[in-house]
Amino acid sequence: MQDKTPKIQLMARDGDDIVVLSALLQDAIIPGADMVFDRKLNEFVIVANRFCWELGLADGVKSSDGKMVHERRLCGIRIGHVQAVRHHNWPKIRQNNLFNLLALRHVDMEEQVGDGAVLQFDFSGGSSLRLNVVDIDIVLADLGAGHPTRLRPGHKF
Repeated sequence: MQDKTPKIQLMARDGDDIVVLSALLQDAIIPGADMVFDRKLNEFVIVANRFCWELGLADGVKSSDGKMVHERRLCGIRIGHVQAVRHHNWPKIRQNNLFNLLALRHVDMEEQVGDGAVLQFDFSGGSSLRLNVVDIDIVLADLGAGHPTRLRPGHKF
């Protein structure tokens, strides 16, 4: 697949920016081993295989069995100023699991005291990951060209 689409490189600094990143990351597949908290740098880093919702179908490209082709790309996500990491409904050995991201949200916490924010990654199957951050400081960047996929995520509403 010829890559004619520019790679995405975005920064998020507030709740409105989080909404944009969430849309771009919906249905991203994240290996558990590719989520790392660096306590020394106060950064949480993720490498995700994101479905390119913004592109639609690959123009004029079909798979060998004649099906329409979509695109996925590897992207890196760096969340800065992380103070704490918590998880819910997490597998015992996350490194051996794949996580399907449903949404990234800025969570309003009534009990939260002082400055900061809470970012929550909601995954299919009921798992979630919460990051307490001093400030919203997220960088998302595609790491390379896209690769074709016949599989388009579907959602029942």
